[in-house]
Amino acid sequence: MDDMTGGRGGSALRPRGVGDILTDAFNLYGKYWSVLMPIVAVVAIPLSLIQYAITRYSFTRRIIVHPNGTITISSGFWRAVGSGFLIWVIGVLITMIVVGAITRATAGIFVGQRATLDGAYQFGFARLWSILLVSFLVAIIVGVGFILLIIPGLIALTRLISAIPALVVEDRRGTTALVRSNDLVRGYSWPVFGTYLVAAIIAGLVTSLFTAWFSNWFVRGLLAGIAHTITQPFIALVVVLIYLDLRVRQESLDTTTLDRDLQTSAP
Repeated sequence: MDDMTGGRGGSALRPRGVGDILTDAFNLYGKYWSVLMPIVAVVAIPLSLIQYAITRYSFTRRIIVHPNGTITISSGFWRAVGSGFLIWVIGVLITMIVVGAITRATAGIFVGQRATLDGAYQFGFARLWSILLVSFLVAIIVGVGFILLIIPGLIALTRLISAIPALVVEDRRGTTALVRSNDLVRGYSWPVFGTYLVAAIIAGLVTSLFTAWFSNWFVRGLLAGIAHTITQPFIALVVVLIYLDLRVRQESLDTTTLDRDLQTSAP
């Protein structure tokens, strides 16, 4: 692990392939899970319950008895479409907020700092509104992209994947973080998409194992929140490693520059 993180010696910040990023994310998770999982639980569990509550309300058919005695069954198509979009936005928000909370701790590891729960929360609260704004912008853009036949949504998700790390590490706020992410990912979209897709599939399988056996929406929402608590740290670590890898490849990022960025962006 010391060889991977590299302390201040710079060996940690090297070009990584898809397999390297996934492997290093697993290794970091194995070492720091006790710090990362509580960070996620605070966000993932309540938002997951909200997601499942919206799902239950939106996709339940309603029997309508009219005054003339006729009966119709309303499936609420547009209500379901609108709610589905809202569910997607909440899902992206969960991921982005978690990435924001974990990015600081992870980036600090690469410059020899110790990841702590207090440190992550302190930074998270100090930058909460900036993280929420960027997360909301990403969620809306990606959500609209998915409405436009899915492919634009996947492209937007790939291009904006580094927006939160750019905010946290470089203090790039609002639309500036989105532009920065797009610039970093340009020319590397396929490997970035492939890496994130594999990580998302792994996380999705774990979540399915937790929720597949229960029909009650509250139980499913609670278990999904627990599953997110387990899987989202891994997703966040993958996103941070993608961001660092892009900067290494394009800007020859080293630990001295990363340390300076972190000090500059500190609240």
